[in-house]
Amino acid sequence: MEEIRRLYNIMAIALRKILNRMRERDFERLRYIEPSYENIILHGLREMFPQLYDQETRNVAELMERKLRDSPFISKLEVYIEETEDAEALVFLLRDLDAFLEDSIYRCRPLGQEIWRFMSLNDNAAACGLYILPRVRCNWEHNNRDAYNTYTMLYYLRNFYYVDIKNLEEFTVQHILLPQYMFQNVMKKEELRICVSPLTGENVVNVTEPYIWENEKLTAVKPLEPDAEQKIKAQVLRVLKEAVAQKAEILVFPEILGSREITQMISQELEERNQTLDNEYPKLTVCPSVWESRRNTCTVLDAMGEVLFEQQKHHGAGLKLNLDQELWVGKEDIISDNRIYVLHGRGIGRIAVAICKDFLMTRYLHVLVNVLKVNLLLVPSFSPRDYQFDTLLGKYAAQDWAVVWANTCSARWLGEPENMAAAVTRAYFSGKQGRFKEERFLESMCEKQYTCDGTCLHTYIWQEKEGIG
Repeated sequence: MEEIRRLYNIMAIALRKILNRMRERDFERLRYIEPSYENIILHGLREMFPQLYDQETRNVAELMERKLRDSPFISKLEVYIEETEDAEALVFLLRDLDAFLEDSIYRCRPLGQEIWRFMSLNDNAAACGLYILPRVRCNWEHNNRDAYNTYTMLYYLRNFYYVDIKNLEEFTVQHILLPQYMFQNVMKKEELRICVSPLTGENVVNVTEPYIWENEKLTAVKPLEPDAEQKIKAQVLRVLKEAVAQKAEILVFPEILGSREITQMISQELEERNQTLDNEYPKLTVCPSVWESRRNTCTVLDAMGEVLFEQQKHHGAGLKLNLDQELWVGKEDIISDNRIYVLHGRGIGRIAVAICKDFLMTRYLHVLVNVLKVNLLLVPSFSPRDYQFDTLLGKYAAQDWAVVWANTCSARWLGEPENMAAAVTRAYFSGKQGRFKEERFLESMCEKQYTCDGTCLHTYIWQEKEGIG
């Protein structure tokens, strides 16, 4: 493990050298260099670092930690990286190190821990200004999803990517490496099932009258009434049972319709499995977010009910309310910890949660998609309107991303009560199979129109050969 960590540090140092010396035009030229010139560079690398290559095939060798400990290979690499001024040779060296270190991240987990939490694979991030991060396989992602619209170092990397620290701005990011075979059904069947449930169409969310703080009109969300909380609990259990029947890998609930007690109940049910004898509960459950103490927080649980992370909402939405026949608008009065969580799961790639308004914020969405390279974005929402959500779904189609937006019919009660104009849920997938979009409105999901006495659930099925359906 120590040797692998040193190699991650070497990658970071080499990357910083390359980025300081090469511009987009340099990468453009390098992509089309004469093969004989490339062979000269590779011959030199093979001569200097024979441990990196198979001596018979001349391809990149398989990583063997024991051999690393017993050879001067890493020390020679460190000296070379420090002394060389040949940026082009560094590019090809990094390309081969990337292949050499394939799947090495699973050897770096602390002993006895299936889930590994980290900020960066390299521990010299502060000195280099770069985070080295794993790029686990995403079934719908192109090998080079940026190749057609940029010339960068990412073209030469398959198993890793990097983030410049300054591009994260004020956010702190925690990465969570999931067990290697957590999504083995996705890998074997080339199919991903994601269930969403709007939970209720009843008027269960109440907000305070607007108040002024530092010349800003704000409003807060009140706790759920006990009767409403009990109804939602019962509905959540029905949805969980149906999600098992649908063989869902991921289950997503809407924003705001949660409480600490509801989250604890979901966690306990996932742990004890009282509702069904089938152990294949969703691998990830995105609980209804909880509005409490000026924080809007969404808890994500694994299949055994353990908390993977608690994502807070960063941007308050404008909430409408009808007071004395006059429509008031106040901004959701929230603060956040400025943290972003990214799950890394083989078969799906990088997974994140953006709560409602956060999805609409251009700068924040840029961080998630362009900087952190998120493959699957789950968006719990509480919105009576959906135009902006709809228009943004395809904004990053070239980035091979997927979005699942989970709204609720209960949002129709914000402001002037009316029939649900917004979609209840939408999904968008773009990748190797093309672009696919699906949406569900109330009339296509609910026979009884808001009565919510049944199990309200929709399942998106992504198939590698056919897209979603």
